[in-house]
Amino acid sequence: MKESALFSTYRKTSHAKSKEDGQGWQETNTNDTLNDFDSGETRTPTLVLENHPADSRVKICEDGTFQTLSSRMGTGGGNVPMVMEEDMEAVVRRLTPLECERLQGYPDGWTDIGDWIDSKGKTHKGDSDSPRYKALGNSIALPFWDWMAGRICEQYDRPVTMASLFDGIGGFPLCFQRHGATPVWASEIEEFPIAVTKIRFPEGGENR
Repeated sequence: MKESALFSTYRKTSHAKSKEDGQGWQETNTNDTLNDFDSGETRTPTLVLENHPADSRVKICEDGTFQTLSSRMGTGGGNVPMVMEEDMEAVVRRLTPLECERLQGYPDGWTDIGDWIDSKGKTHKGDSDSPRYKALGNSIALPFWDWMAGRICEQYDRPVTMASLFDGIGGFPLCFQRHGATPVWASEIEEFPIAVTKIRFPEGGENR
């Protein structure tokens, strides 16, 4: 199922100097890194919140950090990163799978593979977000590894091939392919992630 446009996101444009002052927000198509740290006149963080499902609390963290994406997102457990919706008053929502893909550095729709078949031949409907949340929470964040893959590939005078053990959703092959390497093999114990890899790298050798 393809996702339509996301909810609006906002960056802070003015900061409260006291309890009596208000804070301004501006709708934007680009965001800073997800965080709740807010100090100094030039900081303009996107407003993000922490969800505590055990006791229904939704709050902004106070220690200047925010949790990473978790494999438990969308499965009923753990803290789910959330953002505030358009009116910026009280309505919050969890991040969408598309937003999680972007946060991890993947192309839009990377995990949106539709109906898929597991290793036993069983067909699974592609309209559930839960396996996408879990796979993205378990995945690597690509920016660093894209840089590292480039450094590694620069050291070879011959064509580079690579194999990916504990592959996840094909993050390592994607990074190395961007720098001219050829993915030839991948292995992953989880069914949905390896299904993603098989679809995104159909020309690869053995994926299991």
